[in-house]
Amino acid sequence: MGDRSSAPVLCEVRALRRVLGPRFALEIETFLLRRGEKVAVVGTNGAGKTTLLRVLAGLDAPTSVERGVTAWRGTLSEDAAAPVTTFAFLRQQPYLFHGSVARNLAYPLRMRRTPASEIAARVAETLELLDLRPLAAAPVGRLSGGEQKRVALGRALIARPEVLFLDEPDTHLDVHSLEVITRVLETTVATILLTTHDLRFAHRIGDRIVHLRDGKVVPGLPSNVLSGRAAGERFVSRAGLEVRLGRTVPEGTTKIALDPRSLVLSREPLASSMLNQLRGRVAAVREQGGNVWLEIDCGEPLTAIVSHDSYARLELNLGREVCVSFKANAVEVL
Repeated sequence: MGDRSSAPVLCEVRALRRVLGPRFALEIETFLLRRGEKVAVVGTNGAGKTTLLRVLAGLDAPTSVERGVTAWRGTLSEDAAAPVTTFAFLRQQPYLFHGSVARNLAYPLRMRRTPASEIAARVAETLELLDLRPLAAAPVGRLSGGEQKRVALGRALIARPEVLFLDEPDTHLDVHSLEVITRVLETTVATILLTTHDLRFAHRIGDRIVHLRDGKVVPGLPSNVLSGRAAGERFVSRAGLEVRLGRTVPEGTTKIALDPRSLVLSREPLASSMLNQLRGRVAAVREQGGNVWLEIDCGEPLTAIVSHDSYARLELNLGREVCVSFKANAVEVL
C-alpha cells in the first residue's frame, strides 16, 4: 500500500445526506477518494455502509448533497484526472447469468463489442487470476458460493474498471476463495471502495479505513490497533502490554490488530487453550448495533463487543474487573 495523498482526486463529497425512512439517515460531512486508493468502510449492520456505497456508485440518489456525487472526473482537483470511464459494482450476493463460467466472464466484453480474439485472451487471463481455469466450462449453478463470488469478481474486473465498488466481498467464503479474492484485491490497480465487517480484511486491503456509526463517519476504528515491538512469538506494546502471537514473526517495530468480536470476557481466568488472558477494568460502556461495546483498560485500551445477555450475566458495569481472553490466531500482525 502506498501513499496516495498526492494522487488526483476522483470524488469529493460534502454535506451528503440520504434519508431512509423515519429512523435512519446517512449524513456524510466530507468524503474524498483519490485515484488508485483502496478504502475500506467498516461498521456494524445498519451503520450505512451499503447506502454510502450505492450513493457514490450512482445507484441511489442522495436526498441532498452540497458537492460530490456528480464530480467523478477529477474536476474538484487542481491536478484534474483523466476522465473516469468505467465503474463496476459487486453486490454482497452476486447475480450470475445462466451458462458457463467462461460465458459469464466474457459477457461485459461482448457488450462492448470487443474482438473475439481479445475476449478469449482476457477470459483466459481472468480464469487464471481467480483460479477458475478448471471450472471454465462448468455451469455457474453448480459452483460453490465462494466460486460464484470469484466469478462475479472476475466479471467485474475483466472490463478493467477504474473504480471498483465491493459490498462485503469477503463474506460467506471458503478459505481458498478468501485467499484468492484477497490477493486479487491487494494487487489490482483499480481504485477500490469496499465495505466489510471483518477488521482484519479491512486492514489488509485498505490504504485507509472509514468507520461508520449510525450513518455518520466517526473518528477512530471499532478495532484494537496497538503499536509496539515484536520478537519471536511475543509482541510488547508501547505501554508494556504483552501479547503472545503463537507464531514467529520478524523482530522489529510493528502493529497488531484485534477484532473486538474475538475478545472473550469473563470475571475470572478461563480454563482454556487461548494463549492470551489479560486482566483489565471496564472503563467505558455504550450500546451500538444491538450489542454492547466495552472499553477495557488492560494497560492499553481494548474494545470488546458482547451481547446484552452476556453483559447482564457478567455484570460488566463501569469499574468492574474482568479477564480478557483471545486466541493467538486472532492477532493480526500489520
